[in-house]
Amino acid sequence: MQVKIGTDLVTFYNPAFWGVRTEAEVATVAAADGRAFWTRIFDSLHDAGITGLELTFPPFDQAGAVAAFGSEAALAHALKIRNLEIWSDFFPALDRIPVHEYASAEPQILAQVDAAARFLVAMGGKVLVAGLPCRRTFLSEPPAFVDLAFAAPIASLLNRMGFATARHGITLAIHTEAHTIACAPRDVDLFMLLTDPRYVSLCPDPAHIILEGGNPTDVLTRHVARVVAMHWKDATSAMPVDTPIGQDIHTRHRAYFCELGNGQANFAQLAALLARAPLRCGPIMELDACPRPVPALQRGITFINHMVGENAP
Repeated sequence: MQVKIGTDLVTFYNPAFWGVRTEAEVATVAAADGRAFWTRIFDSLHDAGITGLELTFPPFDQAGAVAAFGSEAALAHALKIRNLEIWSDFFPALDRIPVHEYASAEPQILAQVDAAARFLVAMGGKVLVAGLPCRRTFLSEPPAFVDLAFAAPIASLLNRMGFATARHGITLAIHTEAHTIACAPRDVDLFMLLTDPRYVSLCPDPAHIILEGGNPTDVLTRHVARVVAMHWKDATSAMPVDTPIGQDIHTRHRAYFCELGNGQANFAQLAALLARAPLRCGPIMELDACPRPVPALQRGITFINHMVGENAP
């Protein structure tokens, strides 16, 4: 059984792919010639056999893509001639605004959410994936706890964000990024409890759940009715609970990631569960900063098609 398969554009965040030495220089390449930058991404996706895209942080974001081609219509044309589709968009703002500033920043956040939802509608997309802020390092002073008092105002904001996207027919989904406040299984349970299922859904990432010491199958089993997308990603083991959480935490995750099937995620079980989920798009591969993305994506497509085929009705 062949299915349409997508990827998150963080796949292309490797300096080696762009012939530069640092991640900062990747942004320089994009700024120097946006059309060439995005054309290379789109051509690589087409060559790999990918259908769907999830846009992410700059320079792989909505603004960069539209600016590169000059308009949403021109962007849509560049996608169409390569049989590509934008399925989802990652919304990073909540990890970039301090939690204590959410109340004052809410109008700005909701305006950004509305703009992202309008863009997804124009591109035929379905899901806005929201990243949540990071936890504090274990035993940091003063202590910070992800408890009801802390989580409730964030959940309320997520509900209003979900309302804003739903007005456009777009689904808001929480992403389970490791070392954020919504990745460890209990934390996912907490935010699923506190948010309204009509407005807030879930985009689990098995690799990140593993990094937090969780079992992705257990998380999906409890929340499959709210899973509208999943990042297909694998990891070898949990990271130590006292891992320092700083600006480089997402980079340090990469030492634990591996190609699909080489880690702890049980994708046969996950695929069987996803057959019961209200998915709004196909599988989204996430291969962080891949130096040779085309062959890696092709291997991932083969793996996913095998898993989905085994669990087809």
